[in-house]
Amino acid sequence: MTDKKRNSGNLNLLGGRLCLDFANTLDWRGTDTPVEFLNTYQDLVVWSRHAGICTHRDARLLAIRAERSVAEAKEVHRRAIELREIIYCLFAAISQNKNPSKEELIRFNKQLSLSMKDTQIKKISDGYTWDATGNKTKLDWILNPIIRSAAEVLVSDELKNIKSCADPACGWLFLDISRNKRRRWCDMQDCGNRAKASRFYKNRRQRN
Repeated sequence: MTDKKRNSGNLNLLGGRLCLDFANTLDWRGTDTPVEFLNTYQDLVVWSRHAGICTHRDARLLAIRAERSVAEAKEVHRRAIELREIIYCLFAAISQNKNPSKEELIRFNKQLSLSMKDTQIKKISDGYTWDATGNKTKLDWILNPIIRSAAEVLVSDELKNIKSCADPACGWLFLDISRNKRRRWCDMQDCGNRAKASRFYKNRRQRN
């Protein structure tokens, strides 16, 4: 991915699922200088608003509460980064047709257990649905939909279509919903074009 003054509020959402977009908040994983987009709790709130987890009003209230509860905000931010890396390790392994480590699954299940404490069945117009929002008086409720998303993907048929960007420097994850299931890049206009250009100049040098 290119770095055109990007931040957590305008990061491309190319993963196809909320949990994968969350995993992609660390860029250039395959390099010595990865780019972090969630440097603070406020960055997490901004990304959550961008990803549709919370409303503008929710984000404003979270920002106010975070200012009043600095220690709690720091702890939720730490937990968010830990969750992101667990999710990345799980799905990165799966994208390479490998089994994730038992340790990572145990760590994820701990996060899932915390989330399930706040999960309820909610009545809707045509039946019932899961409500994974949780207690909005707490600063960590914005993590619950991400955990729920990861759990749903893990137990679904979509698992076989989880892929990593073909650019090893990028490292972004995505759900391949293309017709022939041959999508290679997180973004053809970005990593795909850069790979094309690299091959072109390499072949040109070889001919010369």
